[in-house]
Amino acid sequence: MKSNNKSKVLILDGGGSSLKVFAQTESGLKLKAKYKGNFNVQTGEREKILRTISTAIQRFPAERVKIGLAGLISREDKSWLVKSLVGKKVSVMSDVDLAFEHCFQNCDGMLAILGTGSIFVAKAGRKKIKIGGYGRAIGDVGSGYAIGQEAVRNYLQLLDGMASDRLFETAMKKFFRTKEDAIRKVYQEQFELQYLAHVVFESAAKGSTIATKILDSQTTLVEHYIKTLRQRIGQELPLCIMGGLMEQESVYLAMLKEKLNHPSIRLCYQNGSS
Repeated sequence: MKSNNKSKVLILDGGGSSLKVFAQTESGLKLKAKYKGNFNVQTGEREKILRTISTAIQRFPAERVKIGLAGLISREDKSWLVKSLVGKKVSVMSDVDLAFEHCFQNCDGMLAILGTGSIFVAKAGRKKIKIGGYGRAIGDVGSGYAIGQEAVRNYLQLLDGMASDRLFETAMKKFFRTKEDAIRKVYQEQFELQYLAHVVFESAAKGSTIATKILDSQTTLVEHYIKTLRQRIGQELPLCIMGGLMEQESVYLAMLKEKLNHPSIRLCYQNGSS
């Protein structure tokens, strides 16, 4: 059903797990809808992505539409999207550029996005540096996928008798009953490992040693990437952290804030609050 109230700006932010639709208001961004699915232009289904975007634009009329999608980097891809949405007043960019614009407007700063994937960006004047963000197979440290991947790896080691952690084992058995079940679901059914991140968060909060070890390892990697970003940009800048893993308080978020101990860190939640 279409909304009767026309917004000035509609913002569509698509990543590896969902497309979030925001309306720009005087008090900030207001989340209007969330569509599940892979909205990475490079790895998702383009026609499905386009259909969902078109549906959202029709459902929430606006004077202007800003679209940021994971993997939307090349001129060809941006041109494809604009041409596909002919007749609509849209501006298109990567999800990273959209996030940076939301957090800093035209100011300098450093940004860490921790969602299904991850990437780290710094901008100072005309100098812009990006590190990480190479995808789930070879990168994306600190991301939901990386945490989920570590969860399955540690769970299989536990079932092999290489470790013992009743809390962690009980939590993971809800998803994988046996080693064979885990292997089949991961390799044959393409189980979305990022959904295990919150299982790790909850297990760590209850005292699981394995879950705590996973989060300690991943937050240390995130800390290292941010330090490298600061060194390469050559100055201390405000740091904004956002993404699906940062939207709620958790053991992971608390551990990360403690390790970073940045003088001007802020959380830029994707529901519009900071």
